[in-house]
Amino acid sequence: MTRITYALDVLKPHDPNNDLLARTLEKLNGVKYVHIKVDEIDNVTTSVYITIKGTGDISLDEIKKTLEENNCALHSVDEVIIDNEAHGEQ
Repeated sequence: MTRITYALDVLKPHDPNNDLLARTLEKLNGVKYVHIKVDEIDNVTTSVYITIKGTGDISLDEIKKTLEENNCALHSVDEVIIDNEAHGEQ
């Protein structure tokens, strides 16, 4: 099975909080791991780095849609890792 990792740069409002956003993203098909790290906080928004790991079922479109539904803006996809080798696939 293919494992995929996305590293995202996201601007979000203070609400939803990071815990709720992580739990929402974790419910997406194929997602097994969500890590949110705060970069900067101002009066209205928080800049965060989000790492999402899971199986080949993960859809970047679904991630973006979920972020938008939570009033978050995806600034950039900073890294994409697709790993087949760890599972003995060639």
